[in-house]
Amino acid sequence: MSPASWGRRPRVVDVAVIGCGIVGLSIAFQLRRRGLSCLLIDPRGPAGDASHGNAGAVSVGNLMPQSTPGMILPALLGLRDPLAPFKLDAGAWPHYAGWLWRFLRAGSAARLAPIVDATHALNRAARAVWLELADAIDAIDLISPTGYLHVYSEDAGFERSARARAHMRRNGVAFDVLDAAQLRELEPGLAAFTRHGVLQRDSLFVREPGEFCRRLFNWLCARGADTLIASAHAIEREGEGYRVRTSGGDAHVDQVVVAAGAWSGELLRPFGLRLPVAAARGYHAMYPRQEGVVRRPTLWAERYMVVSPMRSGVRVTGFKEMSAPGRPARPALIRGLAPQARLLFPSLAGQPVSDWAGLRPCTPDSLPILDRVDDERIFIATGHGHLGLTQGPISGELVAQAMAGEAVSVPLAPYGLARFGRYARA
Repeated sequence: MSPASWGRRPRVVDVAVIGCGIVGLSIAFQLRRRGLSCLLIDPRGPAGDASHGNAGAVSVGNLMPQSTPGMILPALLGLRDPLAPFKLDAGAWPHYAGWLWRFLRAGSAARLAPIVDATHALNRAARAVWLELADAIDAIDLISPTGYLHVYSEDAGFERSARARAHMRRNGVAFDVLDAAQLRELEPGLAAFTRHGVLQRDSLFVREPGEFCRRLFNWLCARGADTLIASAHAIEREGEGYRVRTSGGDAHVDQVVVAAGAWSGELLRPFGLRLPVAAARGYHAMYPRQEGVVRRPTLWAERYMVVSPMRSGVRVTGFKEMSAPGRPARPALIRGLAPQARLLFPSLAGQPVSDWAGLRPCTPDSLPILDRVDDERIFIATGHGHLGLTQGPISGELVAQAMAGEAVSVPLAPYGLARFGRYARA
C-alpha cells in the first residue's frame, strides 16, 4: 500500500511494528505466527541501518558488556589514536554526555556478573531461534556454523581477555583456546604476527545480514503484512487503540511495538519515558569478493576490527563512535582502518569499493530494553547495541510471548526499564 493511500484511507491492524531491523522483523514474524496482523513502518525499509552493516556474527559467546572495570583510562588515551576503536562525535556531546556517566557506573565490578548472566540468558537461546527462523523463511543458505574467531597479536591483549574467558567457562559456553600454529591451521590466511586465538564454536555466521532481513521482510509481506515506508512521528491514544502518525499518513492500530533503534526514545517521551539509549555509530568498508582470504568472522582484538567473508565481498567493520541521530557520519574513519585488514590477512587483494555507517542503540549496561509501557499496549524492544544481530530473533520471540500473554522462555526482568530507576522517567 502506498503512503498516499494511507493518507486517504487509514485502516486498522492488530500491531504496528515501528522499525524493520532484525529486532522489529523478528517480532513481526512471531506475531504473524500467532495470527496477528502487522503493519511494518520504517523510513528506509528492511535493514536500513545497523542490521545491514554489521559483521554478521551471531556471537553467542560475547558475554562481556562494553563497560568493564578498568576500561576508562585506555579508552580515553585511545581517543588520540586514529585507529583506536572508541570515538566521540564532539558535535553530539549533549546527546550522550549523561549516558556516558551511567555507562561508566555500569562497568563496576559489582555489576559485572549479573550483566554477564543476563546476556548469556539471551545468547544461550539465540542459536536455536536463529536456525528455526532461517529455516522458516527459506534463508538457511545464508547461515554458516563457522564459529566466531577472536585473534590477538599481543600477549598482553590475550591476558586482558582472561576475564571474558572465565565468564564463558562459568556459563558453559563452548570455546577453544588456540596457539599460533592452531590459528594458522584454522585460518591459513592469517598474518604471522597473530599469537593467540579464541574460537566460539557455537556462534553462527550470517553471510549477508541485509539480505536475510529482506527475505524476512518479503516473507511477512507474502503472508499479509502491510508496509509503510515512512518515518513514524508520534504515537497517540485513540479510543481503545492508537493512532501512529507518520510522514506517509496515519495508521490506526490496537497495539504498538517500538523497535526503532536509536530513534525509539522520541516516540516514547509523550508517555513519560526517557530511554537511556545512546546512538553509537559503527562503520564498515567492503573489499571485492574473493575466495580463500578468510573463512569466518575474525575479530582482531587489539584493533576491535572484524573481517568477514560476506557473499558480496570481504567486509571490514570497526569503531564505536558516540554520536546522535541526524549527525553526519565520518567515512574517513573506516577508510583509515580498512587497510589494517590487509595486515591481518595479507592475501586480501584490491582496494575497498564502498563504505557504510549506521547507528547502534546502546544502553549503559549493554543489555537490551524489552518491556511494556505501564498501562499501555505499547511494547519496547531496543538497546541491543553490539549484539543486535545475535539477540534480534530471541528478542522477537520473547516480546511476542509477552504480548500474547504466554509464559516467556527467558525471564524479562533483567531487560526491563525498572533497572534504570527514576532516570527512565521523563
